[in-house]
Order: sequence, then structure tokens, then C-alpha cells
Amino acid sequence: MTAATHPRVALISGPLEVSHEYFKHYYEPRITKAIAADDHFVVGPVSGIDALALDHLLDTAHVPPSRISVHMAGFEALSRPVFVKKLESRGVQVVNVSEATTTWDRDAAMTRASDYDILRYRTEWEQQAIYGHRWRARGSRFAAGNLSGEEEV
Repeated sequence: MTAATHPRVALISGPLEVSHEYFKHYYEPRITKAIAADDHFVVGPVSGIDALALDHLLDTAHVPPSRISVHMAGFEALSRPVFVKKLESRGVQVVNVSEATTTWDRDAAMTRASDYDILRYRTEWEQQAIYGHRWRARGSRFAAGNLSGEEEV
């Protein structure tokens, strides 16, 4: 990367209910590729893929925290001051999306801040197997044309 170019930014997102094996299988290879390319990363402040990705980037892959940002809606940052302080003490940039009144608004800001996505859609069969009778067909905000790039896991 030359001084005149900017690093690409990967938005890492996915399901809330996941195992470490799921993350390792579907996400780690793409994240490893992005790390090798000196890309930067955007994640949300939620459990699942976002939390696993943040832990992986900081604790396993030892990515410099200056390459990572966690976007939080204003209400999320206000309700989780200890989490915010922990991130800031580690050098992670916390982006307070103050205009976001919903998590959808925060996700839209994350999409705008990124160049491409590292994500995987679960198949309907996988969703039905996980959620059983609670499963219902529904769309994803990312599937609704809000992806910032075409790269998917």
C-alpha cells in the first residue's frame, strides 16, 4: 500500500447465536486474508460474530487496535460505559453513532464506513435446525441491498 492509498475497511457481521467452530470455519479464513492485506475492520458491539471477531482480531491475530473500530448507537454507548472504557483502554476506536436511534441505524453507519463485508448468510435449513418452531422466514437488513461490497463468506 502506498502513502497515497487508504486501507480497505471490512465490515465483519453475522449471526448472534454461533459457536467458535462456526466462526473458525466460515470467518477466520476471510479475516486472515484481510489482515494479510493490511485492511482495517468495523464491528458492532453485540454478541455472536461481532464479539468473536473482535476477540480474534485483538487476542488471537494481534491486529493493531488502531485498525479496528466498534460502532455503537448513542443509546448503546450510554448503557455500556464499562465496555466503552475497556475498548478505549485497548486502543480500539469507539465510534458513537449519535444519530442512530436503532441498531439498524448503527448497522447502516457501519456499512457506510466500510468497503466490503465479511459475512455469511445461514441457509433456511440451518436456521430451521437452530430455531425449530420459533423460526420464521424474514429478510436481513444486509440482504436488503445494504451490503457495502460483494465479498461474502
